[in-house]
Amino acid sequence: MQKWSTFIALTLVSFFSLALVLVRILYSGRFTYIFLNWNLFLAWLPLLFAVLAVRWQKRPFLAMAMAFLWLLFLPNAPYLVTDLIHLEARAPVPLWYDMILLLDFALLGLFLGFISLRLVHGLVSGRFGSAAGWIFVLAVLGISGLGVFIGRFLRWNSWDLFLRPLPLLTDVLSQLTEPRTVVISGLLAILMLFAYIIFAISPGLTASLQQQTYLPGD
Repeated sequence: MQKWSTFIALTLVSFFSLALVLVRILYSGRFTYIFLNWNLFLAWLPLLFAVLAVRWQKRPFLAMAMAFLWLLFLPNAPYLVTDLIHLEARAPVPLWYDMILLLDFALLGLFLGFISLRLVHGLVSGRFGSAAGWIFVLAVLGISGLGVFIGRFLRWNSWDLFLRPLPLLTDVLSQLTEPRTVVISGLLAILMLFAYIIFAISPGLTASLQQQTYLPGD
């Protein structure tokens, strides 16, 4: 039941996000942020692949294939946060509306990415132990930080690994040791790690707080 509740909530928020873009188009007559719809679709893919990896965990080949696709497309979810770079005053739409619109997509992208990571994290922890699970999370978020950088600054897409692998790898390797690459990718990875830790421990923390009773004079 909880899984379905999460899926329904994410779906409703996604429709709300799309509605914000539609209202903006109808009001302004411009398609300024319509690219967010495509970015949101890409942000849903990691969750889809993670669910399939969990469902097919007893079929190793299929599970590994889904896990690979999950890792490849995972940066598309936090990538939505970087779309905040587009925020600026664009008449006739109020700045506050665009801020809410971009924040909505950014937060939704983070939730989609973290839920998918939580699913795969659980798989790894269940098979190899808790410590291995968190080492896996560190590695994945490091890769994702680099992936977001590649998408935002080098302008490559996830599917370019299949369509144009050599130019992509050549470009990435040439930038890999550049200070800008290291700093931006590292900061993004650290930001995602702290956010994910809070996300991962919050259910247990909430349950613990709910079990405590505070009485006057205690």
